Amino acid sequence: MTERIGRPQLTVAVKQTWRALKTWPDAGRWKSASGIALPAAAIIALAGFLGGWLVFDPVDDVPAALVAAIVLLFVPAMAEELIFRGVLLSWLARFSQRWGSWLSAILFVLWHPLQALTFGPPWSAIFLQPSFLFATFILGIILTHIRIVTQSLWPVIAIHWILVLAWKIFFGGPFY
Repeated sequence: MTERIGRPQLTVAVKQTWRALKTWPDAGRWKSASGIALPAAAIIALAGFLGGWLVFDPVDDVPAALVAAIVLLFVPAMAEELIFRGVLLSWLARFSQRWGSWLSAILFVLWHPLQALTFGPPWSAIFLQPSFLFATFILGIILTHIRIVTQSLWPVIAIHWILVLAWKIFFGGPFY
């Protein structure tokens, strides 16, 4: 019986995710998303500088940075947002919007140490640091809020991509 209930709910979550992917927010929602993301980015940066995993160290290899920009758009930005602010948030919110939002953000945080323990260097030590997990939690909460407010995945994909790209290109984030 649980299987029957679970599949239709997952199908609805996938359809909601597809709708959020097809929705392009108007200028006001983009502005709202930016207004929420900028203070969060400052908190994340502070956590990174204090934790030592954010250090101004721009890359010298421009072609590698351009390739990284393209790759980072798809992984992690688009892939993680489709999963955590797309399917998971839509599915979990069917049970409870509030708890679904929190659980989606928490699962986003837990995903990062899992990556560290699975894929290992060069990012494993960073992904296990409490300051990084705190920053990831802030990012998860903010992106979840923005996804709900804008009803679109594009602002959260863009914000996630810009933050990770800035980290990798300007602030010593490890390359793949």
